[in-house]
Amino acid sequence: MHKAFLLIYKILYIIVALFLLPGEYFKRPSQLRNRWIREKFGFFRAPDEKIQDKKPKIWVHAVSVGEVISVQSLIKKLSENYEIILSTITDTGQRVAEDRFKDYPVKIIYMPFDTSCALRRTLRVFNPSALILTETELWPNLIYLSSKKMPVILVNGRLSNKSFKGYRKIRFFIKHLLKSMSLICVQEQDYKERFLMLGADERKLYVTGNMKFDIELKEIKFSWESLIQHPVILAGSTHESEEEVILDAFLKLNLDATLIIAPRHPERFEEVEILIKNRIKELREVNFSKLSKFSPTRPSAYIILVDQMGILGCLYRICDVAIIGGSFIPHGGQNPLEPAYWKKPIICGPYMHNFPFIEEFLKQEACLMTDKDGLTYLLSELLKSSKNMQEIGQRAYKIFLKKSGATEKTLKLLKNIIQ
Repeated sequence: MHKAFLLIYKILYIIVALFLLPGEYFKRPSQLRNRWIREKFGFFRAPDEKIQDKKPKIWVHAVSVGEVISVQSLIKKLSENYEIILSTITDTGQRVAEDRFKDYPVKIIYMPFDTSCALRRTLRVFNPSALILTETELWPNLIYLSSKKMPVILVNGRLSNKSFKGYRKIRFFIKHLLKSMSLICVQEQDYKERFLMLGADERKLYVTGNMKFDIELKEIKFSWESLIQHPVILAGSTHESEEEVILDAFLKLNLDATLIIAPRHPERFEEVEILIKNRIKELREVNFSKLSKFSPTRPSAYIILVDQMGILGCLYRICDVAIIGGSFIPHGGQNPLEPAYWKKPIICGPYMHNFPFIEEFLKQEACLMTDKDGLTYLLSELLKSSKNMQEIGQRAYKIFLKKSGATEKTLKLLKNIIQ
């Protein structure tokens, strides 16, 4: 039954991949296309100067930006004794990975298609000693082929209720994948129970915490930061339709202040810029990439569009209030830990189900939740008291510190698995 279902999966996967291939190919910049298509089919050049054959290799797969950031400390630690092949699916994940690991022995590649031919070629070229998957990256063919040759490990694992319900329908198949893993490290006790119900081996299953709490953010001093008008409200990782909600709330405040908007996806930069220009005719707006020439003539309200990737975590340092994107639509929210790292008061919308730990933030009043209709009022009330903002930020930072350490726990477990 398991092998029959795996065969059906392979056939369906190939059909879907071929159907999506032209769109995925042409949506990428022309300079990326040849490399993308080559690596998706598993055609890799021999290891370059960054990947030498002196140390054993570990293949780490992190789908996009959030996963890359969450495992950066783990990768940096592992790179002391191993050479790392880091695969991502998205272009933004590639760019962030290249920036974060430019000084480390890390080879960054696109995740090949989950087909036998592409994966066998990849495994043959790099010959890794272990495969580490992040969060919910359960690729059946990758796990099936890799587990025959090396330990397959899931780190920072999570399983949303929606994903759990979907996997439970094919439990007879998923349980074989989970049992073939050598180690499963999950973020929360709830996730552990869900993995157990799907058939994971309890002896290989550990609650290690969320590695997103182990972030490392540099304190970058921006030449323009003393010139912008405070209070500064930063809306990070926003999605479609959220920018309009946040712009409306900011305008209704009627303050000489600065709103910084950082869209989640770079392909939306131009779209958001047009939205801002159409809606905010009476205010100054400036793109982040042009801020080096920023010179305000008088106190006023400003809109700054962040049109660069990989800078958001450092930008939270200069804000007075952080708004979490992806939480005012049924997306599930984005990472609230970066503003917590900088001790900033956090506002989120009602859709934060991708981050269950937010319940503790809300319970401890370390984060404030509202819907789009209540955003203006909440911002207005919060900005009235700098003391209140500072106290909320301090509470968020305390939770952040309490929950850190998942990377070290994971590393200790990995030592028993990876040779």
